[in-house]
Amino acid sequence: MMIIDEPSMVSDKPLPSFSDISEYWAEANIKQAVRARIVNGYPDGTFKPKATVTQAEFVVMLMNALKPQAEGNALTFTDSAKIGAWAQKSISQAVQAGLIHGYEDGSLRPDAEITPAEMAVVIAKALGQSDEANAAVSFADDRDIPAWAKGSVAFVQKKGIVQGKSNNIFAPQKHATRAEAVTVLLNMLAQMN
Repeated sequence: MMIIDEPSMVSDKPLPSFSDISEYWAEANIKQAVRARIVNGYPDGTFKPKATVTQAEFVVMLMNALKPQAEGNALTFTDSAKIGAWAQKSISQAVQAGLIHGYEDGSLRPDAEITPAEMAVVIAKALGQSDEANAAVSFADDRDIPAWAKGSVAFVQKKGIVQGKSNNIFAPQKHATRAEAVTVLLNMLAQMN
């Protein structure tokens, strides 16, 4: 996947002043992600850093971060009709790049909230990591990490892309927030450069 690292990645438009990120733990990351055109705020002047992220929203953020040149493949998920027009190109690009494949039943579940385990798998693929089924994870709740994600979680932890929460908890099955998503995407980009 080709990554473009040019000044054009950063918007010349003035940064919006979000009413809900002042002194938030991810304030600097949110501002950086908005400047880099990875994510936007809402028309009401908020960013909603604590709001959960859907599968489709995360893929759009990811592809905005990666800036692929390809147009993508036709979407063949059993629930492709549920994918909003705003997300179709990003999802087709992610499919073409081999970053997402959907679920065993052929669906994508674009409106399902993404988990940290799912984010780790997609980010590891974006960084070219091959599956390491027996990889060691040092999070306190490693027993809760699904087998299909363990190698990817170990990889992104080792790379410093994810650090976990207090008490060394990864919380692999909880729903990821917008603030967490932009933070891991910025950490991913730092690893790529």
